[in-house]
Amino acid sequence: MRPLLGILLLGLAACESVSSEKIEQWKGTQKGPPKIEEALRSSGVAPGLRAEAAAALGDLGMPEKVDEVMAALPADQRWEILKSLVPIHIKAMESAPVPNARDARDGLFSVRAYAQPEQQKPIDVAILTSVETDLKDGRFVGGRHSLEKMLTAIGTPSGPMLVRLLQDPKAPYKGLAELLLKVGDEAARDQGGAALVRRAAAEKEIPNDLWIAMGTLGGQNVMDFLTQKLLKGPPAEAALAAKALQQARYPSVLPLALKIAADPKANNLVRDEAFGVVEKIAGPAAQKGLVEIIASDKKDLVRYRAYEAALEAGKVEAVLPALQAFSDKLSFKKEDVADFLVKDISKLGLPAKPAVLSALASPSALARITAVWALEAPLANPRLSLGTASDATALLKLVNDKASPKGFPAGVTVGSEAKRVAAVLQKRGG
Repeated sequence: MRPLLGILLLGLAACESVSSEKIEQWKGTQKGPPKIEEALRSSGVAPGLRAEAAAALGDLGMPEKVDEVMAALPADQRWEILKSLVPIHIKAMESAPVPNARDARDGLFSVRAYAQPEQQKPIDVAILTSVETDLKDGRFVGGRHSLEKMLTAIGTPSGPMLVRLLQDPKAPYKGLAELLLKVGDEAARDQGGAALVRRAAAEKEIPNDLWIAMGTLGGQNVMDFLTQKLLKGPPAEAALAAKALQQARYPSVLPLALKIAADPKANNLVRDEAFGVVEKIAGPAAQKGLVEIIASDKKDLVRYRAYEAALEAGKVEAVLPALQAFSDKLSFKKEDVADFLVKDISKLGLPAKPAVLSALASPSALARITAVWALEAPLANPRLSLGTASDATALLKLVNDKASPKGFPAGVTVGSEAKRVAAVLQKRGG
């Protein structure tokens, strides 16, 4: 027991000799960091000196060591250390150059989780003040702890600071809108959206990032502004408004987006972006509206765009109704069916297979031949396809099907393609 007792006494003697001057001295020596770490660990050292030791380790680029030691300490010891450590970090944040201030902020945030409620409040105020300075100057990266991580931990109290920045005409907006969306409550998000609208109204030409920021953040003020631009703005602005509305899911905009997408007199670019809005909203109502456009529009490309949007909005549930919406009175190019209809099914991957197999029994010749080709077509992995050798049986039931979509080359029928694809799948195996 004597050697152990000697070590303990030696450690105690070392702890008793700790002082502010020695901690500062140790920072400049090769053997100093272990002594500073021991001072932080030791319950025999005064809490104020242990706080100085923690700050010193941070200055030496050893913040992870501080995290490790603090995590292992009893809660009551941590609380006593924080009484001195928090003011040390706050002072450094206020007076040090940016890199050192950022390190101090990281150190402060690292110990935030250990703080008692009355200690957390000044910590959060200091962090928010520091983060506000960074964001105002366009610094979104942060240090060891990202700004997003810190603001998320602080939560809704971060919202007013972000709103205040969005109200500043010189502050950036894209990153701020994304942060406010994640941490702000509904009231803060609405205030931020209103600030963005005011900034947009003051612009002769609204920058693309501001459109995106408005669409990202949303809120009633934003929705009113964007829908008015979509309805009454010049085509370039209307298209940008529609693109902004694609940044999030806004179900209330669905009727307007479908109306524009279905309007043959609408600007082509605006119309295409309106399809994008419908895709983002998705769901049964979006799918239904898109299927109606497939059935009624007079332009091939619009019908194919509506089909693409229907599959994006309704996924596999939309495959069969979208295919069957194409009128059998229409004329189709073989390559268009392959390039548009089949490829869009392939994008859905293996989950689309049940819908494709169901389409083999559709009353629509277009749906049947599209399903046949979809079983053969490669997926994202070109070595895979929806169809396997086991599907040849279902295809061979169609070999006597003489139907062919209008406009197809002579001899290309559902039956001829079913026979060909069945042979291909049998050869592949699997």
